[in-house]
Amino acid sequence: MENAEKMMKETKVVSPQVQELITMAGERAENLYGAKKICCAEAVLLTLNDAFDGGLSPEMAVRLGSGFCGGMGGAGCSCGSLTGAEMALGLFLAPNLAEGLKEKKFRAVSKELHDRFKERYSATCCRKLLQLGKEKQGASCKALTRGGAELVTELILAHRPELAGKENLEFLRCRDSKLVQLLKRLFGSAKA
Repeated sequence: MENAEKMMKETKVVSPQVQELITMAGERAENLYGAKKICCAEAVLLTLNDAFDGGLSPEMAVRLGSGFCGGMGGAGCSCGSLTGAEMALGLFLAPNLAEGLKEKKFRAVSKELHDRFKERYSATCCRKLLQLGKEKQGASCKALTRGGAELVTELILAHRPELAGKENLEFLRCRDSKLVQLLKRLFGSAKA
């Protein structure tokens, strides 16, 4: 809740319903990152796609995010949470969508996402963010995942407010368990 409250101060005041969705998206992305052992980019894209019906299967959302783990395949470049958020932004606001933004506006919103992330966490480079985290001057990858999901949820809902009435609350409220995920990996996809 602390991140969502901080974000409210950084931006325009949003309705309680939208604020709850922002918080829920952040919590769900953080849970997916921690319990499912998927990376930050995968968790953010999967969360937004499934929460607001972005049209991708969950497997496809994870596959699309997989190259951005560890700052683009472990290179330590752009933070996966930010790149996952940028992909989610495109999923819902890209200029080629009927409900999308005009190209100039979309680019401005994309830059705004980048700038807000950098302002909140002092960097966008995975390597730098990990260093700050180790020095106890920055956020953990789990917290960055949550923050990326919160930031992009707010921006998406600001430009597509109709999605606030079409969210998948069951998905957003669900919490996966590390133990259940381990059992699934050990015994296959049978329900654990």
